[in-house]
Amino acid sequence: MSEEVRHPAIQVPQAIAYSIPIGTISGLLFLLPIVFTLPDIQTLLAVPGGQPIGVMFTLIMGSKSGGFGMWFIIFGIGLFCAISICCAASRGTWSFARDKAIPFHHIFSRISGDASDASLVPFNAHLLSTTIQLLLGLIYLGSSAAFNAFVGVGVICLGASYAMPIAILLFGKEGRKQVREAPFSLGRWGWWLNVAAFLWLSLEIVLFSMPAVIPVDRVSMNYASVVFVGFAVISAGWYFISTSAQITFPTRLTSTILQVDVTTLLAHLIPVI
Repeated sequence: MSEEVRHPAIQVPQAIAYSIPIGTISGLLFLLPIVFTLPDIQTLLAVPGGQPIGVMFTLIMGSKSGGFGMWFIIFGIGLFCAISICCAASRGTWSFARDKAIPFHHIFSRISGDASDASLVPFNAHLLSTTIQLLLGLIYLGSSAAFNAFVGVGVICLGASYAMPIAILLFGKEGRKQVREAPFSLGRWGWWLNVAAFLWLSLEIVLFSMPAVIPVDRVSMNYASVVFVGFAVISAGWYFISTSAQITFPTRLTSTILQVDVTTLLAHLIPVI
């Protein structure tokens, strides 16, 4: 997504930073009324399918129409989230395909139409990522535990993706020298904040790998860590077996509107993360 903005070193960190206070304030405004009007917990836990939001809103509002109106707000939020998720997933898929890191990369790296048009999207990559999302949704029909594992692994993967660039800054050869001239440099506090962020992310990954209840059985077990390790092994195997000779690691990101060193881009993003 950074390739599709005019000033990624400025705009992308700003978007990441602004999302925190915006999410905090909007989350409090939404959650506090629910907390003070929450119906009987046992009634919500007994809802079939484990999705009590609709029942909860109906009980709070006192009517089905009021409950539907409140649920429709959640539906709208989910709709916008789905758009952003599909957009980000398609760009990530296209980036991997462009670097020859996934099977059939020559198909999924295509951009339909005239490449000089900056408004075009990677349609093939978007279709692939959307199809995979739909197939993952079908897992719930067979096993809720397996579905929850795939849903839970998203947080673990995000934590790992945030932790890796921070680890490169802390333990890499150049270390934090790469971010000295960053527009959002944290100065002498940068190293300590990076350490704190890395430790917190490590703890977060462990916490989201734990089961929700004790004692643990095959149904209540949290299989997110199994999915995470499994995909890591599959990805590593694909690299070493099939693509190690042809995968291309870019030293420059090139698009019709942006040319910027990858190292510089990471250096500008990491201090804010």
